[in-house]
Amino acid sequence: MPSVLASRLRRLAVAATCAALAAWWSVGLAAAHAMTAPRNRAVAPSDRLAGMAVADVATTAADGVPLAGWLVRAPGDAGRCVVLAAGIGGTRRAMASRAAWYAQRGWSALLVDLRGTGESAPERVAMGWHEAKDLAAWTTFARAQGFTAVGVHGQSLGAAAVCYAAVLPEPPAWSFAVLEACYRDIDAAMVARMPGIPRPLLWPLVACAEWLLGVDAERLDPVAAIRHLRAPTLLACGAHDQLVGPDAHDLLFAACPADRKERIDVPDVGHVDLFHAPGSELPTRLAAFLARLP
Repeated sequence: MPSVLASRLRRLAVAATCAALAAWWSVGLAAAHAMTAPRNRAVAPSDRLAGMAVADVATTAADGVPLAGWLVRAPGDAGRCVVLAAGIGGTRRAMASRAAWYAQRGWSALLVDLRGTGESAPERVAMGWHEAKDLAAWTTFARAQGFTAVGVHGQSLGAAAVCYAAVLPEPPAWSFAVLEACYRDIDAAMVARMPGIPRPLLWPLVACAEWLLGVDAERLDPVAAIRHLRAPTLLACGAHDQLVGPDAHDLLFAACPADRKERIDVPDVGHVDLFHAPGSELPTRLAAFLARLP
């Protein structure tokens, strides 16, 4: 009788373990689906931005993904353009005030919907990895429009995409790069967003996300990618930004090999819109940074 009871208990333990593992993987898969799900939504049309004409434009990334955006030509059109890319889920409208700011300083602006956002194709969000191809496509588009100097300004996920563009087979030749609130690496970013959950417990989520996106998690590392970014670079981060990972700003700045690089630590704020944060020096410092470009 005891042996029968022991056998039943063993079978129950095995069944319970299998059920727990299945639930663990199911939760990981569901979380990966949610984390990488497209965030597309309609963008309200606009024909003017700060008094300047807005043109609907479109292009296609190297992997065939259709992309949508706006082109705002600065008064006088000095042959200079900046590609503006928002953070996760942000459409081109999120960069409208930056576009107006740049235009006032003689830089036309391409406000873009990265894949999986706005009115670009509903691809899965790849934390900037595949979105890097979008930035490269828009840079090529800008040059085809006659712009001889093309810069890039990315916010959060858009900033990570700038880093990953530097490791593309044919990286864009940018006149400058601005990175706002770029995360350190995907592990640090996930742990920061899921406090209290030990990293090993996130393994099914990571594995499922790798499968959904077709990219190894170890490659989602802006600190490693920025080592290939040689354009004049301005990095900005909130002094209390916990979502980018520990020491992200220090590590990114140290790894950047650009001959001209600057950093801005915006005081008293976290992962917010640094361009409009109270007390932010970003607009003033950026104006001086642009004025020193060749």
